[in-house]
Amino acid sequence: MAQRQLRSDVFARWLGVLIFLLGVGLMVTVFVWTARLFNELEAGKELLLKSNPNDRTPLWDWLVRWCVRVGLLFVLGYVASLIAARGVSFYLATRSVPKE
Repeated sequence: MAQRQLRSDVFARWLGVLIFLLGVGLMVTVFVWTARLFNELEAGKELLLKSNPNDRTPLWDWLVRWCVRVGLLFVLGYVASLIAARGVSFYLATRSVPKE
């Protein structure tokens, strides 16, 4: 019985570590996407400056796309941090079980 408990503890710890690493990987991905988004802002600004000043459609189109992207990046970053926190709590829960 003790051997089975030991194996399940080891499995649970590794599962917690893997979930944590998945969350960290997702956060790094969101940070990379954010860096790309802010690099694309310059290209969008130059495109807007070259367009017809009386036509506001490209401006609103660019602004809506930018707001949607920022919103999605915020949601993805929040979900990634929740996943990482869940992995840490899962790992710490396996460590707090008293060994008999």
